[in-house]
Amino acid sequence: MASRKEQKAAARERLRQEMEKRKRRSRRNRIIGVTAGVLVLVLGAVTIGIVVQNQREQDARADRAVPAGVIDDVAIPVGEKDAPVTLKVYEDFRCPACKQFEEAYNTTITKLVEQGKLRVEYHVATIIDANVPNTSGSKVAGNAAACAQDAGKFRQFHDVLFKNQPPEDQDLFTNDQMMTLAKDVDGLADDSNFERCVQDQQYVNWLKKVQSEFDTRFQGRVATPSLVLDDEVMMGGQQQGIAPPMASPEAFEKTVNDRASGGNGKKPSSDATPSGEGEEGSGSPSGAATSSGKS
Repeated sequence: MASRKEQKAAARERLRQEMEKRKRRSRRNRIIGVTAGVLVLVLGAVTIGIVVQNQREQDARADRAVPAGVIDDVAIPVGEKDAPVTLKVYEDFRCPACKQFEEAYNTTITKLVEQGKLRVEYHVATIIDANVPNTSGSKVAGNAAACAQDAGKFRQFHDVLFKNQPPEDQDLFTNDQMMTLAKDVDGLADDSNFERCVQDQQYVNWLKKVQSEFDTRFQGRVATPSLVLDDEVMMGGQQQGIAPPMASPEAFEKTVNDRASGGNGKKPSSDATPSGEGEEGSGSPSGAATSSGKS
């Protein structure tokens, strides 16, 4: 039987061993904690790096993004590629004169396109946003129209936008409104890619490029609508004397038919104009000069 002295010594030894275990456990826990903290920091840094890189890639893609089938990165084509006559149309979806032009000429243009005589290249302008401070409806509608081009429904949605155009001084074109109007085009509102494109405003940077080309083409003296038939300015910048107003739909149709059949097809006389929106002193934002820096 152990003596009292031996029992005390054994107890002290057990206590010492227990304390050593606790120290080792505490040391191990500290190491684990520090290691875990380092791993968290490393993983956090890696995650942030991935997020930043992904954002950079998304931004780069957005800078490069253009709608399907565009010409020269700026024009949305409608009609046969080998049509003998080409009409470039510069329009802003908020522009009242553009709506009046569409109401006057849409039927004629559609007929000529369907006959294979005319190819239309639409340039989506955004000058009213630039000329009416703190508005964005031109960009919103223009972006949505570009999204509709991806879905193969540009012309249908283009017509819906002009049909539902708000007053020029009211910035009522919003992303939600675009989705509502898309219901008027068969299948468009149900297209998830279209909705994502609209909500993300995928083509806003592309619209800036289009506006810049518009400014350059008309030397910064822009007005909507502007029309170029086979590189001949038919209407646009008329307040600065670049060209007279567009001729009547009948005269325009005759010119296209003449050119399509190999005739001379001289520019129609300016016996009518769809609107006075582009005339000097109109005070209309759509007829005022602007530059790409404002769009």
